Amino acid sequence: MSSVSSKLKELREKAQPKLTIRGMAEALGIPSASYNFYERAAYKKPTLPLDLTRRIAAILSERNVDPAEVMKLAGLNDTEAVPEAREIDAARPQVQFFTVQAVMPSEAALAAMFETLLALIPAEASRAEAARILAQRLPTGFAAIGPGVVEIPSDEEPEGVSLLPTHATGRRGPARP
Repeated sequence: MSSVSSKLKELREKAQPKLTIRGMAEALGIPSASYNFYERAAYKKPTLPLDLTRRIAAILSERNVDPAEVMKLAGLNDTEAVPEAREIDAARPQVQFFTVQAVMPSEAALAAMFETLLALIPAEASRAEAARILAQRLPTGFAAIGPGVVEIPSDEEPEGVSLLPTHATGRRGPARP
């Protein structure tokens, strides 16, 4: 039988996307040394504190780790862990999908946006950290570009191209001056 500390480490390492000791500690809002204590072999207790285990289960469930498995670290059996896991899953925000028709900015505007975003990444950042920074800042980058402006050089819309769906304008094509 493996120790609770090695099982905790195993579950953390199973998380997708990956989660470091420091990342787990930050998510829990505790110092990394405090979290690391529970993963070290020096932790001799047979179980983790229940409240801490619930918080860890909530974090790991967002990263594709079964919360029932995590709850077993608090000494719960299968019958006790399943309701706890259901409660954790129910507390997670539901993902909502929607479709948006959008005009992408020009290549020059995108290049300028990415240059600005790349300047925010520390030189010592790993690829994963850089990717996360870019993902977090991408909406701000698009907002800074501003609304897309489509210029039509002639009085008529290009054949087969509708800039806005008819339900969005009440008529076909963009407003003309």
